[in-house]
Amino acid sequence: MQNLPSAYTSTTLLDGTVSLSKRVFPYDALREDTVVIKTEYLGICRADAKEIRGSRDVPQDRGPLFGHELVGTVCYAGSRTRFRDGETVTFNPNITPTRTTGFAEYVFVHGSEEQLEQAVVRVPEAGMGQGAWMPEPFACIVHAVKKLLELAGPASLRGKRTGIVGAGCAGLMFAMYARHLGAQVTVFNRGEQRRSFAREQEILAAHETHALADADSFRDEFDVVVVAPTIATTQILETAAGLTADGGHLLVYGGTRKGDIFPAGQADIDTIRRQELIEPVSYGTKRFHLTGAYGCFKEDYEDGFRLRAEHPEAFPLERLASRSIGLHEFPELIMDIAAGATDHPGKVLIRI
Repeated sequence: MQNLPSAYTSTTLLDGTVSLSKRVFPYDALREDTVVIKTEYLGICRADAKEIRGSRDVPQDRGPLFGHELVGTVCYAGSRTRFRDGETVTFNPNITPTRTTGFAEYVFVHGSEEQLEQAVVRVPEAGMGQGAWMPEPFACIVHAVKKLLELAGPASLRGKRTGIVGAGCAGLMFAMYARHLGAQVTVFNRGEQRRSFAREQEILAAHETHALADADSFRDEFDVVVVAPTIATTQILETAAGLTADGGHLLVYGGTRKGDIFPAGQADIDTIRRQELIEPVSYGTKRFHLTGAYGCFKEDYEDGFRLRAEHPEAFPLERLASRSIGLHEFPELIMDIAAGATDHPGKVLIRI
């Protein structure tokens, strides 16, 4: 056990308000089934803002996400865990052990050996490379692409015309991975800010980015279309369906809510996304397959680390970071993001 403090700083989300406070370090929580992570840095996810607004359905089998993108060091490992002090780890929020928020100096994770082995993911020595980036969202993208290939049938995306709606972090990571697999990538985004960020960071070339308003010029053009915005509105889904070629595949990755139906009452897209299903749908005179992906597993993190280590030029994930702040700045910033008062084109990192 490393030297542990008498008090630590953590955040609280209560009734739509985020606050920061000092807490007495809970030594009584250091049980045999506990791993304590000393946080080094975290990412702010759009799901965090949605939970503040109450606009996210919280699945009973996975729980809240508030503060889940983190990298840190194990500073306490109970005797019934398979971890040891000093290991660099990240976190998978899809496994449901009991935990405290990641927006803190220390994170307390409780669970069985099997749960902890899946939820607390070791970072290999060469896994992060240069620069800070978030393993959790990339693992979700790796999982989604694998699920698409599994459900849709093609062994590869090589040569596939792939359209991505949304140039946030998820959309840009989809573009990186699809391009690495040999796809021809075009990313659409409503606002210029994110498109400019992607070009300035040399994540996308100029010809790979277009305004969402230009989508009509690409109608029926793409073998694969990915819906990556935080909220998959009906308007965005209509645009994505217009982009999809007859016989193509439309992958819904962006946020849906219970009861969302598309197109024209044909398919329950929330169920398709959360249960990772595939269904044929009709749209105008064409037919294509609607599919979804949700969450990730330990092996997806491991595949992500391998991809980043072996192909750093294809996955410049550190370029997604657009701003770095301290934990003391977090409550005000996340409240502004949740209220729509501020926006950032890339990932905001919190350094502890």
